Amino acid sequence: MIAETERLPCVKADKSRGEEIRHALKDRKLLKTDAKITSNDTFIYLPLVRALTAAELREIGTAELTTCEFAILERRRSIEAIAGFKPSYEVIGDIAVLTEAVNGTKEQLVAQALMSLHKNIKVVAKRISAVEGVFRTRQLQIIAGENRTETMHKENGCRYKLDLEKVYFNPRLAGERNRVASQVARSSVKAEDVLDMFAGVGPFAVQIAKRAPQSHVTAIDINPDAILYLRENMKLNGVRNIEAIEGDIRDMYGNFRDNADRIIMNLPKSAYLFLHEALSTLKPHGGILHFYDLEFAYPEEGEEKHDALERAITQAQERFMARVQELVEEFRSVEILEARKVKAYAPYAYIIGIDARVNQ
Repeated sequence: MIAETERLPCVKADKSRGEEIRHALKDRKLLKTDAKITSNDTFIYLPLVRALTAAELREIGTAELTTCEFAILERRRSIEAIAGFKPSYEVIGDIAVLTEAVNGTKEQLVAQALMSLHKNIKVVAKRISAVEGVFRTRQLQIIAGENRTETMHKENGCRYKLDLEKVYFNPRLAGERNRVASQVARSSVKAEDVLDMFAGVGPFAVQIAKRAPQSHVTAIDINPDAILYLRENMKLNGVRNIEAIEGDIRDMYGNFRDNADRIIMNLPKSAYLFLHEALSTLKPHGGILHFYDLEFAYPEEGEEKHDALERAITQAQERFMARVQELVEEFRSVEILEARKVKAYAPYAYIIGIDARVNQ
């Protein structure tokens, strides 16, 4: 229910970047969540808990700070108030997954609270294994609701059908996927050839294909279930400019030599093992790599957590460049365009994204 209005500081951004910037603000706890986001045909207005500093504006990646009148929503009773603590969970489609262990006596309380507060949630499950194997799957246990792990997830104007026990999917990369798709859509290259080396059910590939219909996306994954869902998701989103291929990129990269303008390497724990294959598939004039790395950085004595993060970003850049330099005879130069934290992975562990331009 809307109770009142209030004039608030806000970020004004192009609607095409709205989801990306919303996630960035939310991750930094700068988004005022009890104010109703507004938009018009061109811009979206995201309410803030306070005015941003110039440094924060640069970090978010938008240039305009303004003020607007926002409708303030009545606060609902929180899950913390119901359960007595703040559980860690993520929502994929209509399934809520507890991401940290909860005392057995409180599991049902948390599950019922989630389904009561969020009418769109039909299943509550918990993780009972880590992500395992080359197919990157994990086991879940249903706690409440319907007995299924398949769902339909909506993100950035696209729909994805998937089974959480058969494929890997991370909903917290929505902003990153939107960021990359926006780059392709804005590219000065009229028609890009994009290679998604570890495509999963297509969250990068489908958004790129939909936002940049002039592009051609080759989407490869070793998991046959992921490719089946990817092909279904192509139909769901009405995109035809994706070539979905089941297999290991190491066995087939020769088929795509000198073929790609842009490559997505979303396999943070082991993307380094595939850099030679990636560089070999770039066109002779070079192209863009979106490379993802897992880095650990524990605070040293007297160091703030932010300093540890900066050290993790530096480590990722240095490790990336050291590996690329091993290939210098084949590839003339590599320039890192941007390196940043994509998301936290664990305490003092971060997924670092590196955008690099390869010049040949």
